[in-house]
Amino acid sequence: MRRMVVVLILVTAALLAHTPAGAQQAGPTPTPMPFLDGEPAPRLAGDLAMRTYSLDLYRSEGGLSVASVKGLAMAAEESLQRGGKVVGGYLTGRVAISFEPPQTGPCALRGITLSNQRTIRLFYGPVTDSGRVSSILAHELFHQIQHDYYGERDHRKADVILLEGMAAWGTADYFRTVDGEPQYRANVRAAQRAGELLPLTTSLERDCRTTTRSVIYDQWASFVEYLVVTYGRDRLDAAYRSSSGRPAGSSDYRAVYGKPLSQVEREWRVWVVGQ
Repeated sequence: MRRMVVVLILVTAALLAHTPAGAQQAGPTPTPMPFLDGEPAPRLAGDLAMRTYSLDLYRSEGGLSVASVKGLAMAAEESLQRGGKVVGGYLTGRVAISFEPPQTGPCALRGITLSNQRTIRLFYGPVTDSGRVSSILAHELFHQIQHDYYGERDHRKADVILLEGMAAWGTADYFRTVDGEPQYRANVRAAQRAGELLPLTTSLERDCRTTTRSVIYDQWASFVEYLVVTYGRDRLDAAYRSSSGRPAGSSDYRAVYGKPLSQVEREWRVWVVGQ
């Protein structure tokens, strides 16, 4: 809790530092605000809207407005603290975020994290609801925390089931039903009852549609929850590090859980019935 309070104070200082001259009351010259140590963030194209303790925020023409970008700053820093508590580790350097015009088409992305480049790209128009953007940004920042916690080698070859499932599970607070339940849990339960669950090994390379991505992300989040609840976090970390590549199902489930993914998936489906 103390870490979060300190970071939010620092972000507030950054916001004040970007207030136009004359808007602040006269007083002693403030001392320079400290920034997160460690690996620096790259310089991106577009205009630098502001810097926070951990982040450099850029925008391009047609993307989110400058005011909206600045309005996301404190929420972004808070999401880093929340994500860090879930993962058990925090950023080891700064991150650059680029707010760009929305993509179009059935496979359009809302956000993507290039974690080894310490860069996040978000694709939203100038008047997009800030709460929606903040939720997706929390998910993408979670990926950067994963990278810094597991290390570049293990993270870059992580099984996408665990990569994306862990990020969706770990940011569930940003996606809840009106009753307060994680949205992914409600969606998966409904899909199970309708007989519409997809195989966990569904390939987003073969079916890149945004609708497919949303459905399988929910399932992967539920699967990660099942693994943590049933087998514990240590085994999840071991499975994450055991992967031979990015494709779904590439982790060594047999070595970690004593059974192949197909069997673990069947057991997860039974578990979902009781949710």
